[in-house]
Amino acid sequence: MISSATPSAPVLVTGAASGIGLACAHRLAAAGHPVALVDRDAGRLAEAAGSFDAAAVSVHAADLTDPAAADAAVAAALDRHGDLGAVVNAAGAVRGGTVVDTTDEDWRWNLDTNVSSAFYVCRPAVAHLVRRGGGAVVNVASLTALRPIPSRAGYAAAKGAVIAFTRQLALEYGPHGVTANTVCPGAIRTPLLAARFAVEPDAERELTERIPLRRMGEPDELAALVHLLVSGACGYLTGQTLSVDGGLSLV
Repeated sequence: MISSATPSAPVLVTGAASGIGLACAHRLAAAGHPVALVDRDAGRLAEAAGSFDAAAVSVHAADLTDPAAADAAVAAALDRHGDLGAVVNAAGAVRGGTVVDTTDEDWRWNLDTNVSSAFYVCRPAVAHLVRRGGGAVVNVASLTALRPIPSRAGYAAAKGAVIAFTRQLALEYGPHGVTANTVCPGAIRTPLLAARFAVEPDAERELTERIPLRRMGEPDELAALVHLLVSGACGYLTGQTLSVDGGLSLV
């Protein structure tokens, strides 16, 4: 069985233009993995790629809510790197709303952006992992899936579906050497969250006062766990949901 722990095993990372996805890509590249960077924002993706050794990365701009685009991104990564040992689905975003005021469009957008995109990427990628004899899938959900907050109806539902989908992957493809785990970030200082708190400092203070560690997390702290899961060092861990939240889920 081929192990995704092989330092040369390439990894496909979605949502790689910024935030958690970019941090995961940097952590994996530093550990010796060639990385296929995938994001729908072509401009930001090209800028992000400039922070890597050009020989170690490939860039694929794609709207992963389109099944054909997801297929093409996986195919392009395989063509460029010759193999994929793991997939990290970090693409995601939120449109807020309560159950009553969420529009049909926003409901579909949350599902498409946060769970359908992961499914469309995993369908061809996991088929490849099975053919190669094993590998790893890490899907990034959210603490919101486990600990709902107001006005996140569509987002919470979508991220909860990511957890269920990941467990299904673990069950079905474990016999083929494929592990699948979900990582649930809490308050991670991504550019999006930092921008919000720049204009709402009281909201940041109130949040950090509730977190047992009394601070927000950094993207690289979550990326460290993703690297551990991809590396194969925890190869007997599969189908699990791991929160990286400074203890926020405890309160």
